[in-house]
Amino acid sequence: MPLNFVSIDFETANFDRASVCAVGLTKVVDGRVSSTESWFVTPPTGLDFTNTYLHGIGLEQVSGAPSWQESLQRISQVADGDPLIAYSPFDKGVYNAANNLTGTPSSDFAFFDALAIVRHHCQLPSHKLPLVIAHFGLAGFDHHEAGADSLACAQITLRVAQERGAGTVEELWASVPARDKVRATRSRIYQKKADLPQASAVADPHHPLFGEVICFSGDLDSYTRSEAQNLVASFGAAVSGNVTKKTSLVVMGGFDPATLRVGATLSSKIQRAQELAVAGQSIEIVTEQTFLEILTF
Repeated sequence: MPLNFVSIDFETANFDRASVCAVGLTKVVDGRVSSTESWFVTPPTGLDFTNTYLHGIGLEQVSGAPSWQESLQRISQVADGDPLIAYSPFDKGVYNAANNLTGTPSSDFAFFDALAIVRHHCQLPSHKLPLVIAHFGLAGFDHHEAGADSLACAQITLRVAQERGAGTVEELWASVPARDKVRATRSRIYQKKADLPQASAVADPHHPLFGEVICFSGDLDSYTRSEAQNLVASFGAAVSGNVTKKTSLVVMGGFDPATLRVGATLSSKIQRAQELAVAGQSIEIVTEQTFLEILTF
């Protein structure tokens, strides 16, 4: 069977995963890039933009843009039954969240996480998309432009498939045993402070929180800080007391204005996460509502 797939990238307007504002697709046919396209999307959550600093998308770009449902139809036409590959579980989370918010039935796409394969195949200190592109000697790209990110994901997937001798998407993912993925993640997440809960050794490696490094900022309505930390650890996530260069997910609760710096509207942890994101780190900031939705996937 030929190596056919579509790599996909979503950009979001704000801290809600359902706030998709751009889509990028790269079609691969018989192991070669066939086409790349991208377009803006009217966010299902409304026109609240907090991530413009990261990707440059704002109200002007999404004015008159296709809806989420229209975008799904376009994705389906491009994919035409081929699997979707994204560079992290984030994009599948965006897809699920937008569907849930809009009451849109799932299109039953087969999603694959390229980051999981790259972490196993490339022994690098970091697996950020730009660094992996550089590792393979591929051309630089406009990170956080959806089309460019989808193309980078496709190129990386093709290179790894070539080096592993995989002729199909299924062969490529089958080449990494699940226990190896668990072992590789555990080696990273057990190097934590003793007073923080440790990632469960028997967690489901397919859960979207498995392998994440999570930091909580502010107070949650649903759980105490300790309860939330223990909960994510039970799903195989590492818990971080502060936002660091290893943090991959920051959950944002409510803030007491008295605890913020003068003139600030976000906590120092959120501000630090934004700085790291601008610098190229794969780090996501989510609201409590989005966090609760991730827990149910």
